Amino acid sequence: MFSGLVGQTLPSHALAAGDLLIDPMRFPSEGDWAFCRFDDERIPALRMGFQRGGFNIWPDARASDPDLFQLHLEVMASDGAHLWLPTGVYPARDLRSDPRSKDVRLTRDSREPLAISGWPEMTWHACSDDGEREVELEVSVSSVTVLPDCILPRAVFAMWETVGLARGWVRIGAETTHVRGSMFYDHTRVLHREHPVPGRQGYLYTTLVLADGGALFGYHAVDVTGRPIDDSCFGIHVDPAGGGRFLPLTDAPEVRLDADGLPARWRLDWRGPELAVMADVAVRPTPLLRAWGAPTAPTSRAAFPIIPLVLDADVILETPRGPGHCAASAWRSTSMLRPGPPRSPTEAASA
Repeated sequence: MFSGLVGQTLPSHALAAGDLLIDPMRFPSEGDWAFCRFDDERIPALRMGFQRGGFNIWPDARASDPDLFQLHLEVMASDGAHLWLPTGVYPARDLRSDPRSKDVRLTRDSREPLAISGWPEMTWHACSDDGEREVELEVSVSSVTVLPDCILPRAVFAMWETVGLARGWVRIGAETTHVRGSMFYDHTRVLHREHPVPGRQGYLYTTLVLADGGALFGYHAVDVTGRPIDDSCFGIHVDPAGGGRFLPLTDAPEVRLDADGLPARWRLDWRGPELAVMADVAVRPTPLLRAWGAPTAPTSRAAFPIIPLVLDADVILETPRGPGHCAASAWRSTSMLRPGPPRSPTEAASA
């Protein structure tokens, strides 16, 4: 679904326009998602983004609403999580995208809940309906990596991912915090297709900002039998100069769950011919302060298995020249480790 080779990291200016822009004629579901980690401890992290068009992640036949619009603005503050989740409130047809340049906007009346523009210098803006939460970030994207397709029983889920420098501001009520840090940004595409494969039970999606200026991101997914899905178990190491290495995941992570059934700590081990990476990841305790925007908004952490988690990690990089130790402070976007039916019709039709 992208023109680049799977696992290849290339400069952002080399990305083809057809791989960057929204293309509703080819893809029934497509989206842009940003996962940010900041230096300011008042606002250590946030997630924002959208998915236009629903799709079925489950093995059995379920109708997907082509006009479903998934929208998130999730601010992880020092006092807890502020989650604006108006999924299903705005129809996908309200999204406007430029077919010639990166410019995506959701508008209704005089409001603009979401706007994303520019490449590789980008601007991301989101604001909740009630005006209580607002974010604006300027991002400089340096490189892009095409990831392996995720083959689901009734869909193909494809994406590329990038990491870049981000700075801007986050407003909670009347208080504005200026932030600086890193943004992991992925562009997702989905096709409706049937495959004779087991359903997916869950996955870990880990994004780490390294103290040396590099970054690390990767997946670990298991099917309904609990077995790792080989093509969805990998890591990408991006060095400070923007060069990338694709690393297979050699060991299943040791995952500890908290009282809400969400990951609290895990260890990952990626190895390639030129680099081995070991990461010991811990989740910061972050209570759910508020979730609103739609009737389906969760009322607890346990009811929202894809809640963002704020991470800190200790990372060791090993090369043929010997090991090096690198502290990391990072944010993982989502986890979905427990099997079971979706909790709402919206979840059944969306990622």
